[in-house]
Amino acid sequence: MRQAIIFTLLLIAVAHAADKPNFSGIWKLDPAQSDFGPQTPPSDAQYVIRHVGSKLSFNYTQDGNTSRIDITPDNEERITSSTGESNTWTRAYWSNQSLVLESRERRKFGTQPATGTGWTSRWSLSEDGRQLIIERTLRNSTAEASQKLVYVRQPVPGK
Repeated sequence: MRQAIIFTLLLIAVAHAADKPNFSGIWKLDPAQSDFGPQTPPSDAQYVIRHVGSKLSFNYTQDGNTSRIDITPDNEERITSSTGESNTWTRAYWSNQSLVLESRERRKFGTQPATGTGWTSRWSLSEDGRQLIIERTLRNSTAEASQKLVYVRQPVPGK
């Protein structure tokens, strides 16, 4: 009986994971379809994403600079990047078919816990799976701005 319950729970977990989009791939920014709000568009930007099970790892390259981020969409807040003075804390979770990333900067030292900078990104795939769409709201202590970034799936090298 216990094995049947465990097996049933495992099947439910697999079925739940299967209804989420898989973001794996190489995604190149399409500036013509994107809206950068008040920010200057980069000359070049790309994501290389590996999405296995519930974990996502991605390299983001913008204008020749690459950063690596690992995400687990379990609604837990974790440090996803760090500089000399601050950490970026990110909470990731699913909202229907969208992956939501809520990030904020926090100072490492001093009495002030946050820098006032934060953003929320909603990742989704187009119906045909050829576009990664990131709708982002950027915030600081005095203003808020919205962006819609469209990335186009690139062919996998060697295939």
